Amino acid sequence: MNWRRLRPGEIDHELLWLAVSLCSLVGAWGWLYFAMPIPGCAFHRLTGLPCPTCGVTRCLRYTFHHDWWAAAGTNPLAFLGYGGVVLYDLYAATVLAFRLPRLRFDVIPARVGRIVRYSVIATILANWAWLVWMRV
Repeated sequence: MNWRRLRPGEIDHELLWLAVSLCSLVGAWGWLYFAMPIPGCAFHRLTGLPCPTCGVTRCLRYTFHHDWWAAAGTNPLAFLGYGGVVLYDLYAATVLAFRLPRLRFDVIPARVGRIVRYSVIATILANWAWLVWMRV
């Protein structure tokens, strides 16, 4: 992990993912503002159980209305994910605005990669267990 300037020809991930997240935010806001239909969940229809992403739209709607407890209770992982996107966007906007060095992970040890992968899988499964238990 190090802080460095972009190399010639390197993808500007901060600009790219800031643009993607802001466009997604505008799209999601517009979708909810104009009350467009929300697609049904085939997994829920077939099994009667919530899928791992069940409640993400409601979580976003509660987040837009600043109802933090309801948002976190609807889908805790999505709520934390939205917070992570906000933090990343603040970082990206700061390094872009002030032309600062960027955080880069040039080499990640295989052991750390495995730990991260297994942790992500465990977190998704724990969130899914929460959704099934709460019957979101």
